[in-house]
Amino acid sequence: MPPTKKADPFAQQQRLDSYEHPAAADAGLRRFLGYRLKRAYNTLRSGMLVRLEPLGLRITTFSALLLIVHNPGLRQSALASALDIKTSNMVAIVDDLEAKGWIKRKPEPTDRRALALIATTAGKSTCKKAEALAFENEETLLNNLSDAELNTLSALLEKIESSAEISHG
Repeated sequence: MPPTKKADPFAQQQRLDSYEHPAAADAGLRRFLGYRLKRAYNTLRSGMLVRLEPLGLRITTFSALLLIVHNPGLRQSALASALDIKTSNMVAIVDDLEAKGWIKRKPEPTDRRALALIATTAGKSTCKKAEALAFENEETLLNNLSDAELNTLSALLEKIESSAEISHG
């Protein structure tokens, strides 16, 4: 009796690798809007990473810094909530921003146990530069969309987000 041939666990990967165009390999996944949103986000994200790195920022630290700059006195718990990050994970992000001299923690006058997050002059300056880079990144990657298309995309994304809040809230 001839030995039975075992299935090659890498056969599927080899088939995927043989596609000339990456979109062909994931055609089955591209039927799902969530996957396409993820791919679009990854495109935007990679440009942001390259632009923010020289400033010493990551996307999460930029997001946190921007919210602190635009909301002086924001509490760490409110920042975590706004960014949808666990409060325990927010500590390291705030520590990083503080160590770089971009923010300060100050006791709140009404609740001495709570700490208000305040951007320093250096933090405001860094944030301004990072915001310009973020806009540049989006402008570069979204320049083939008309203003009407961008407005429609923004409205649709907001609608998806608000429907998720309703179904999960």
